[in-house]
Amino acid sequence: AKKKRRDEILRLQAAAADFFHHLLLRDRGPDAGEARDYLKMRQLNIEIAREWKLGYAPKEQRQFFHWASQEKFTTEMLVEGGLAAWRDEANHRRGAYGRFRHRLMFPVMDQNGNVIAFSGRILSKDQKGGKYVNSPETPIFNKSRALFGFHKTRRPITKEGHAIICEGQIDLISAVDAGVENMVAPLGTALTEDHAKILRRQCEEVTLCFDSDNAGIKAVEGRRPGAPVT
Repeated sequence: AKKKRRDEILRLQAAAADFFHHLLLRDRGPDAGEARDYLKMRQLNIEIAREWKLGYAPKEQRQFFHWASQEKFTTEMLVEGGLAAWRDEANHRRGAYGRFRHRLMFPVMDQNGNVIAFSGRILSKDQKGGKYVNSPETPIFNKSRALFGFHKTRRPITKEGHAIICEGQIDLISAVDAGVENMVAPLGTALTEDHAKILRRQCEEVTLCFDSDNAGIKAVEGRRPGAPVT
């Protein structure tokens, strides 16, 4: 039963990634156009969007829930998979809302390339919520053990014997496109002991390359007292 549940959530994530990806590439509306314009501004072309299966989460929730209904995904499954949340935990009859609205979507994949979660970036400065919204923990996703891009960069990291940890998904995608392939990115600047253990199996040296803002500095300096930082 546990395996069946995990398989259903994996199927949901894969289908959602296809849905978001299709909207980014095919939706001709102005909302999806904002996502494509943002990619152009960051010098990321459609070929890169296809390679990383980037997507767009629609602004109108009805579009998302209509898709889910057509695909036979229940609201309960959407909530369990981290794509929706209950409006009232004590009263599910009030329905749910989509976690990702009008965002550029980055599918988070496990080491085998299976979509296990999402990270969504705002497209308008006046949007509510954080700059990035990540999936909550689910039966297939643990933020402290997930590294964005690792399914593509694991072999280059092993070959180099060295991993570079950057702060954001776009930083990683741009670097890999430029030929620097031994990189990973945690979801945010929270680098955990589990992340370190995962990387330790592939290499012996890690370089932190976070942004020079307060969050990045705090992430680098927030190691255990006395712990070496390269």
